[in-house]
Amino acid sequence: MQEPLGTESLKNAPGRHAGLDVGPGAQCVAQSRFRHEPVYDLRSTGESSTGFYAEVSRFSDQLLEEIDSCAGATVRAYSEYAQSEIKEPPRSTGEYSIDLLTLGMAFSLYGGAALATPGWVVHACRALYRLRQQREQLKPAADLLRAWLMRVFFMLNMRRKANRPLSPADLPRLIESLRATGEFEQEAARLNLWNSYFGTIRKAEAGYCIEAATRLFDWFQREADDALGVYTHGVPKFLSGEYASRGCREDQMFCGKQPVEYHLNMVAAEIMNRGLRPAFESKMERVVLVPGCMRGPYDTFCRATSTGTDMQCSGCSPGCRVNRITRLMRSLGAEVYVIPHSSGFSRWLERWQRSPQVSVVAIACMLNILPGGYEMRARGIASQCMPLDYPGCEKHWHADGIATGLNEDRLVQIVTSAQK
Repeated sequence: MQEPLGTESLKNAPGRHAGLDVGPGAQCVAQSRFRHEPVYDLRSTGESSTGFYAEVSRFSDQLLEEIDSCAGATVRAYSEYAQSEIKEPPRSTGEYSIDLLTLGMAFSLYGGAALATPGWVVHACRALYRLRQQREQLKPAADLLRAWLMRVFFMLNMRRKANRPLSPADLPRLIESLRATGEFEQEAARLNLWNSYFGTIRKAEAGYCIEAATRLFDWFQREADDALGVYTHGVPKFLSGEYASRGCREDQMFCGKQPVEYHLNMVAAEIMNRGLRPAFESKMERVVLVPGCMRGPYDTFCRATSTGTDMQCSGCSPGCRVNRITRLMRSLGAEVYVIPHSSGFSRWLERWQRSPQVSVVAIACMLNILPGGYEMRARGIASQCMPLDYPGCEKHWHADGIATGLNEDRLVQIVTSAQK
């Protein structure tokens, strides 16, 4: 069994010998205690997020045991189908278990809204989403119209129960509705695999799969709130406060997610990282992708150099966290690239998909972890995902924009794992 990351001391980490203290006193904490509570905060139980990583590892073990006990045969049959019929490269049992939990999440949280949303709205929103990708000058108008349609016809029904029991026959409609939001492309791709699998088994058996998935999601929602809720107690306050006063915005689906969706991303990061770790550790080259929000106020006069899609820190501001992370990673032999915004994540991944000798560490806001992990896995990139300790970008979470941070000890450990 692989040793869990992030729980042991890193007294011998190379970064210390390079004159860069990465201990708790030097975590990206000093400037990050800002005037109002973050939407989520992985440091809620201490001065760093080390306690979070220990807790999410423990709870992930508990979750996998529960899934194996309640639906182990379902997960195994589904994984065998994916590998033998779809010819999907093997994934860990834990990753297929996350697929089952994602299926339960989709039906439980969005199934009622999918049934209540008219088909023309779904088609219109999909067309508008394609338009925003193809015609940059039409993006603001397309986003506004799509946001209005989603708010009026989809979001108002999200918390309502479906007027009848949902069945496997409803899955295609659910998938299309989720795609229409523009926020679930990767999750929809995994749900489409479930839909394909349901076409090969009896209707009653497919119905049992959905029942098992929704029961497990109900269990997960209760237990994850007990285990991980301390890290997301800012979410309800944000939803009832700042979010409620925003009105119709393009990011309303993304920012309007419930605590349980943060918890799903937390365990997904842990479990997917376990499945991806052997491939990640087999590569000698390391690349770290950091979000632009880590620059905080330094973003205004950032002099990062750009070559094509590559953006790298030039070291212009000693106090910038991207500068700090870049110096630390280079001392360990890894290169750092800045991704200005998550909407461009796929473009940056194309580079590393063509570089099979490189392992990638992707750092992102918690709500981007599951889709980001799914996409890197689908592209065959040897990767590890790491969440920011708290969100702070001006576009989504903080009116002024504050520099986000992460657990540097954890990052050092991931980057140096299995290197010789």
